[in-house]
Amino acid sequence: MILAGAGAKMDPHVRCIAHTLNLASQKAFKVDSVSELVVKVRKLVSFFHKSPKATEVLREIQTQLHLPNHKLFHDVSTRWNSTLDMLERFWEQQPAVLNTLLSRKIKRREAMASLTEDDMTLIPEIIKLMSPLKVATTLLSEEKNPTISIISPVQAKLQRQFQRDESDLEVISHMKDRFRQDFDGRYTYLEGTLHCASALDPRFKDLAFLDDSDAKDMVFMKITTEVVQMNGEEEASDTAMPNEDQATGTLEEDQTAETECDKSPSKEDKTDDAPPKKKTAMDQMFGDFLSARPPAKTIREKAKDEILKYRERDTLGLDGDVLQWWRLQVDLPLLSALAKRYLSIPATSVPAERVFSTAGDIVTAQRSLLHPDHVDQLIFLKKNL
Repeated sequence: MILAGAGAKMDPHVRCIAHTLNLASQKAFKVDSVSELVVKVRKLVSFFHKSPKATEVLREIQTQLHLPNHKLFHDVSTRWNSTLDMLERFWEQQPAVLNTLLSRKIKRREAMASLTEDDMTLIPEIIKLMSPLKVATTLLSEEKNPTISIISPVQAKLQRQFQRDESDLEVISHMKDRFRQDFDGRYTYLEGTLHCASALDPRFKDLAFLDDSDAKDMVFMKITTEVVQMNGEEEASDTAMPNEDQATGTLEEDQTAETECDKSPSKEDKTDDAPPKKKTAMDQMFGDFLSARPPAKTIREKAKDEILKYRERDTLGLDGDVLQWWRLQVDLPLLSALAKRYLSIPATSVPAERVFSTAGDIVTAQRSLLHPDHVDQLIFLKKNL
């Protein structure tokens, strides 16, 4: 996909952030002690999946302990967050699992013997650390709301979540380091674009994820420049210094103009014989009614005025409809046009994919691509292949 984007000269090419988060989370799970723990839990889950008797006893004990009648979940390498789902489900059912393995009805109980006290302490810590990634993936996979504007806030949130803390277990600190080593370097090439997208989202226009107020102002300066470029007005930077050729040309032009001034007749040489221009009847009647109009504003000035209005308006609630909000801002035509360009970019390809999951024969498909009847046909075919 990266090579295809480069070959097609797509600019900007926003890589799927859900894939990116999945890759970074996999790196975190590859910490030695964590990967060993995952293997142990996976072995335990496999035991229950393969033993109808163990599953039956588990259900009985779930009822006795008033736990949800949930099956243990097996992770799949191609399914995002499935390792976390497996650990969450195991932790939810661990009282029932423990009692089931101690039951005399079950012949194989060695599966639980490999889980140590340290393992049991580590599982809830891993769940606590990795849960925000699952929330972020779900949030960024929405279909009905703009998502590219969420990338920068999500990045900032996750970077804070994965900061080392003195109270962390050593293993958790290693997981945080692995995640940040993989995640922090991504999207740096798109930082300006992502910040502009967030600024044009009325939910995040305050750019609270940026600590520096000057950085926030720079984002809106970039937006102003883009509005000018989009509307075809050439920029003239007030601070730009002319290069040597420009300076030489300017100097020669000034000298030429000065020479022509010397050759032009002076006021004394001019004759005062020219008659004054005669006023029309319209000028005589209504001339005093007319007031001088101010010069028309440039696109840059209009953009600055719109940005000032936009920043002064109330922030949209997190559950608000961003696109509908922009439709109502009829007095911000320049910003609205630019917002459409940014907010139409998806952050992830997940909603457009058809995913066949081996766990539970689940098929998800974007409704705009597949009719619900076709989805049912796909499920039927998969079950009968």
